Amino acid sequence: MVFMIVLLVIWEIAARSGRFPDALFPGLVDISRSFIDLMANGELIMKTLYSIGMVFLAMALSLVLAAGMAAISRVSAYAREFIVLLQSILSPLPGIAVLPIVILWLGVTRRAMVLIMVHATLWPLWAQLDLSVARLGSRYGRFMESFRLDRWTRFWHIYVQGSADDLKSALGISWSRGWRALISVEMVFGMVGSRTGLGWLIFERRMYMDTPGLLAGLVTIAICGILFESLLFGGGKANEAY
Repeated sequence: MVFMIVLLVIWEIAARSGRFPDALFPGLVDISRSFIDLMANGELIMKTLYSIGMVFLAMALSLVLAAGMAAISRVSAYAREFIVLLQSILSPLPGIAVLPIVILWLGVTRRAMVLIMVHATLWPLWAQLDLSVARLGSRYGRFMESFRLDRWTRFWHIYVQGSADDLKSALGISWSRGWRALISVEMVFGMVGSRTGLGWLIFERRMYMDTPGLLAGLVTIAICGILFESLLFGGGKANEAY
């Protein structure tokens, strides 16, 4: 809090010094007023909910795909090697890097946005789940064989419950990557429809030279990232296996 207060004081001094135009350094009062206005007219709330919903949609799809990939990799060693190859190729690519090829395939549509978001959120989920399943299999393999546990018991009591902590960590990494990718992609995909997200909001405010509104959007992005990463997914304590 002390460092935050110092930063805000420095910003306000720079804004009031008169050495910089208001378009570069608007005062904290102007930023706060713009934030309140955007909240009051509902624009900021709707765009925030839209962005959060897009990330959770992509994470839900990625979780289903990652679970299926983890199951297939336990059945076939060849399938696992193929998935590992795909992960090594695609995981280092940020979502914005695959944007041109996705636009060529699907155009500037919401399906294209979802595909990019799934690309950003899938690989950390798969990597963490794969490590968790392998660890649980090696730890409880002889136990499962000795007691002749059926498949449902193995699946639910060993793999699902045993990988709960790892899954939470993986979801934290997935959210972090997906949230960053979404803001970048929305700056391009925002023109698809009126219900767009925070990325398009800050890009739109930049076009209109509304710097206070732009900074209000950036503050909202930061707040959402901090809240979800620290409260919902455990504050980034994940093991970034990917």
